[in-house]
Amino acid sequence: MRPIADVQYGDFLFNMMDQLANQAAKLRYMSGGTLSVPLVMRAPVGATARGAQHAQSLEAFFTHVPGLKVVCPSTAYDAKGLLKSAVRDDNPVLIFEHKLLYGSKGPRTEKGALSPVGEVPEEDYTVPIGKGAVRREGADITIVANLLMVYRALAAAETLAERGIQAEVIDPRSLVPLDEELIFESVRKTGRLLIVEEDNLTSGWGAEIAARAADEVFFWLDAPVKRVAAPDVPPPFAPALERAYVPGEKQILAVALSML
Repeated sequence: MRPIADVQYGDFLFNMMDQLANQAAKLRYMSGGTLSVPLVMRAPVGATARGAQHAQSLEAFFTHVPGLKVVCPSTAYDAKGLLKSAVRDDNPVLIFEHKLLYGSKGPRTEKGALSPVGEVPEEDYTVPIGKGAVRREGADITIVANLLMVYRALAAAETLAERGIQAEVIDPRSLVPLDEELIFESVRKTGRLLIVEEDNLTSGWGAEIAARAADEVFFWLDAPVKRVAAPDVPPPFAPALERAYVPGEKQILAVALSML
């Protein structure tokens, strides 16, 4: 069987860390490849006015566990294609989906939700795990963002364009494995790298990309690598505090301009 598990909130994954990190992630390695764990775990993430235990972005926790694959679709097309690739994979795959990207279909409406409507073919297709996508082309600065932050990065890029600055926005879609060459190719062109994530700053997946960029494209950089992320506090419940906590277009814009 190829189970597809779905938890209501990604935060609840902490209740099954042994099963995910000690069992599912390691059985294939410990058995010398004789066992496989073709598990798909779907987990909604992101702040939506539900407080500290229902609002975390958890991708970075699981990118640190060898044996797990981690994907983050930001469009409906990718959500279907990556899910189908995950089901066909013989390894455990975690699919993180931002709650504000579900749109407002059916009886449940999320305040502030986006509805990223796009073409989703009815026929069978897959999106390869480990292959990123360029959401906007540019030559002046590379912005890497995932999930909801893709749309905030695109909004900032539009404002930058009004000032004559062309930002290239890259959606990694998959954090493990990571399409690092797509990012490095862009940095070699733009000379600047800005990474945007909703998770708190310290030890985020953006820090890993920054470290790899320092190894691989240091001599192409015209400015230090910068990150935009949430502060190192639990997600607040008060709506006004949550709006200040989650990175927004203005914050991305300000940091991007400081690099140019």
